[in-house]
Amino acid sequence: MAEVEAIKFSATWCGPCRVVSKQLEGLDFTNIDIDEDQEGLAKKSNVRSVPTIIFMKDGEEVGRHSGLITREEYITKLETFKNQ
Repeated sequence: MAEVEAIKFSATWCGPCRVVSKQLEGLDFTNIDIDEDQEGLAKKSNVRSVPTIIFMKDGEEVGRHSGLITREEYITKLETFKNQ
């Protein structure tokens, strides 16, 4: 079964981003600060608001979530996408 990668787009000035970071503390994801995004991944991924989490499987986007998310919701989404 392929691994699901999660990429969280956030910003240091974003209050909801700080809440999500606390909720997801200790879980595995890649964090990209949109203000320091040298590769332009946020723009390439069509991220229009933060926080946004994009779930990737085999290099393809399988889902995304914008806004606040609980730890439980995050884990459920990972498991769902992993089993697709």
